[in-house]
Amino acid sequence: MDQVSSGTGYRESVLASASYPRTYRYSPALRAFIYVIAVAMMGGGVWAASLQIRQPSSPTILLWVGLTAFCLGLSMASSCAVSCLTLRADAIEVRGLFSTRRLRRDEILGRRLLPTRGKPIQVLVPRSGRQLRLDSGYKRDSVLEAWIAALPDIDLQEREASEAKLAADRTYGANPKERLDRLAKARQIAKVAHGVTLAASAWAYIYPRPYPLVIATLALLPWCAVAMVAWSRGLIRFDTSRNDVRPNIAIMLLLPGMVLGMRTLFDINLLDVKPALELGFLAGLPLLAAVLLVNNRNDQPRAWAWPLLFLALVALPYGGGLLSLSDVVFDHQVPQVFPTQVLSKYISSGKHPQPYLVLAPWGPETSGDKVAVSRAYYAQTPLHASVCAVLHPGRFNLRWYAVHDCEPTTAGVDATTL
Repeated sequence: MDQVSSGTGYRESVLASASYPRTYRYSPALRAFIYVIAVAMMGGGVWAASLQIRQPSSPTILLWVGLTAFCLGLSMASSCAVSCLTLRADAIEVRGLFSTRRLRRDEILGRRLLPTRGKPIQVLVPRSGRQLRLDSGYKRDSVLEAWIAALPDIDLQEREASEAKLAADRTYGANPKERLDRLAKARQIAKVAHGVTLAASAWAYIYPRPYPLVIATLALLPWCAVAMVAWSRGLIRFDTSRNDVRPNIAIMLLLPGMVLGMRTLFDINLLDVKPALELGFLAGLPLLAAVLLVNNRNDQPRAWAWPLLFLALVALPYGGGLLSLSDVVFDHQVPQVFPTQVLSKYISSGKHPQPYLVLAPWGPETSGDKVAVSRAYYAQTPLHASVCAVLHPGRFNLRWYAVHDCEPTTAGVDATTL
């Protein structure tokens, strides 16, 4: 696209010399890949369904799984066979398995890029109706690229409009140059804030030592974000619309709370879970109030339109995680020790496997419980081994416990050893 969009004259010459209509399909390599996957799904579906047919005693779900896999594979192969893009001098048409969409050039308002995890998807925006997505799998040429590049770039227009609006806002300086210079400075500050947040979160995730300093850093970052938004008078924001030139530091608000919640799940065996959630809810309210207050002051009408969603994603894990971790880190009281036995042990499945020991009833746990342990302790502890559950009262009366070998030193376990 870079060569095509580099000059209007080049695009016009390419389009003037082109012949129409022009049809574009998936590249041969992509079609071959899709057909291989489709055939594999259809074959697997036939095999699963045949098991049910040959052996009626087999689970009925095999038949439904087989039929579903076969239908999906057939649909994938059929879609690959018929899907195409047809280009005319004054129109563009995209054909799929079940529908065909056609837009005349005069019906198209412009083009934009839709961000994805991979390559951005090009979208044509009509003057009315839904957008037309152009599959990135189509094999393109200079004519198609020039035809699309000749359309107005809506993303660029919105960025320029956002920058012009800021340059005209006297809140940020005496003249446009001063305002744009302040925007550039805000972007640099936001970039540093992003880096610090990512580094602190990685530190807390990979090697949280010294533990109290890690927790304190995560606890302060969201409040630093609030202070930055207040200081910038809305030039730095927690929420931005598409193509807004102002920097967004929502990550500084979201990520620390999520990591605090994650560390709570990884590091602590809470006995009083319900009180921790209730108190954590209250502990997160000041942060929620501060964010909403800063946004209101800076006339951001769309900021956090869903405060309940914000509460669930930020305030609750932030408040609950910070409260629970502080309850452990600052707990220096003498714990109670309860001998118990390992009934079974297992490692959970998933992206982050976690070793667990299943204990016999002990102390307040009259029905026994599973407890997360380190891999080293899991490996060295055999089934039916005698261990001790060490119950700590907690700095904020949220009881938590850990499992250790039954030794005289167990009674002196310090909470800061987490």
